[in-house]
Parts: sequence; structure tokens; C-alpha cells
Amino acid sequence: MKNILTYIEIKDAAPIKLSLESLSKASELAKEKGGKSLALIAFELADGELAKIKAAGAEEIVLVKREAYNMEDFANIIVEVSKKYDCEDIFIPGTLDGKDLAPYAAASLDTVSITNVMDIKFEGEDVIYVTPSYGATVLTESKIEKAPRIAVVRAGSFDKRDDLNGAGNLVEENIDEVKDLKAVIKDIVTSNEGLINLEDAPIIVTCGRGASSDEIFPLVKELADAFGAPISGTRPVIDDGVLPKASQIGQSGKIVAPSLYIGCGVSGAVQHVSGIENSNFIVAINKDEDAPIFNIADIGIVGDCKQVLPLLIEEVKKIKANA
Repeated sequence: MKNILTYIEIKDAAPIKLSLESLSKASELAKEKGGKSLALIAFELADGELAKIKAAGAEEIVLVKREAYNMEDFANIIVEVSKKYDCEDIFIPGTLDGKDLAPYAAASLDTVSITNVMDIKFEGEDVIYVTPSYGATVLTESKIEKAPRIAVVRAGSFDKRDDLNGAGNLVEENIDEVKDLKAVIKDIVTSNEGLINLEDAPIIVTCGRGASSDEIFPLVKELADAFGAPISGTRPVIDDGVLPKASQIGQSGKIVAPSLYIGCGVSGAVQHVSGIENSNFIVAINKDEDAPIFNIADIGIVGDCKQVLPLLIEEVKKIKANA
């Protein structure tokens, strides 16, 4: 690895957590291999937000100003910046946008991208990317034969560092905007459901089918409110219309890595577990003592959510009141 470019996805005028996780790993590797860690942004940021990128180890922060996101144009920015700065490796956060950008950029660079990277190893000069398969029951090791190599980073795989103290030099580049776009975003309409930012949430409360009834779901919501946390759902809960698609966690939803995950009535199907396994601490509540979720839980509570949740809510409120 020589120079490493990390694309920084920005939401609400701030770099998302996964971008900083990706950049932190890139900076560690660049320092180890004698290269330079560069961060690419397409929107201007306040000094406080630039400081986060610097703290994650970026030696240079490359700004290519744009008014709005468009996949083809942003992929071209990644390509042109990686060429100019002689980057052998490109890290892209594994968000929905990131998973769109990576293959498009890879095709333009005549290379390939590896998605869902959860670890990076070395065999001599070869870079080995580790990705999960079959709900993370199998780990696959892959390598790209020639540079540039593009890695799409899985959420929670690497630590977000704030002590790497890169130089953080801000450099503005002018790259012609791609005009012959196949699709043009005219407007983005969001609802409250669309504003759910599970990837950056430090605490997540999840509703499984066992807690999705009209009787129990309000308790799940009350617990989430007590923590000031968002509610996520397993696929059956989403399919039943209890929660919006933006709330889904798992293989066909979002990959998260909160400090605290609380599963209410979550059975622990492999499709869901693959989306939460990087959580720092997992609490599971389920009346089925044989539920698979207990195999990965740090604390397991065997009991009916209808009886357990009111007690938990009361204790959380007491603790917060005395904090």
C-alpha cells in the first residue's frame, strides 16, 4: 500500500461515523506502509468537522465542491483524485451510496471492488481482504491483483480514531462535473422515517416480531425514548408494516455497530445477527430460552417483553433522573 484515498460521505453537514472508521484504518495502514492518507470530500465543512477528519489521520483533505450528490459525478471525482494523488488503495464506506459508487469507480479504473470488507491482512506485498459470507458463518479472503484496489468497508469493522493527528491540509481541486448523466436527482423528499440514522446511533433498540404487537410495541418505543435512541426492526417487523424500511437491520437492511444494542422479542435469525454482530454490547429479551440471539448476547433476559420492559424503562428513567 502506498497512498490511500478515503471517500468521506457527509450527512447533515458532518462526516458519517463509517467514513471516519474507514479513514482511521486507512491512516493506520498508510503510516505502517510509508504512504499518505488522503480524505476526499465533496461539500465544504465547518472547522469542527474538518478537525474530526484530521484527528482520524488524514494528511490531506481534498475538497471538490459540488452542490448535490450524483453517483456518476461523484464516482468520477473519486477516480480523478485517486489518479492525481497516485493512490494505490481507495476506501469507501459501505453505505447505500458507497455500494453504488465503488463498482462504477472500479470500472472506470479498470479494476474491481470488494464489498463488505471487515478486516485487512498482508501476505508479503499482497493485500488480503476479509469479507463475511452466509451471515458471517464463513469468512472469505480475497485479493486484487493490481492497483488501484477498492475496498468497501463494513460498518463497525474498524475503530473510529480521534488520536491519529494527521496534518489535515485542506486542498481544493477543480474537476469538471460529469454532464452526460444517466440519471439526474432533481429533489430529495424525506419524511421523519427517512431521517433515521442507525449507523451513527450509539444506542439502538430493536423490535422483533415477538414485540411487534399493539400491546408491546408502545413499550419498545417508550424504552427507546427513555434512552433517546432510534428504533430498528427485523425483516418480519418491516414486512408487517410496523416500522419503515429505513429502520431495517440485517443482511437486507443496515449494518450497525452501536455501543449498546437492545433486542426486544428478537429471535436472532442469522440474517439479522449479521447486521449487529459488531455491536459493543448486546442485551437480548426473549421469552424463548432457546432463541439464537442468546448465543451472541452479553446479557440475556428470558421473559415476556410485556413484563420485562416496564421494569427496564423504570430503571432507565431513574438512572437518567439521578445522572
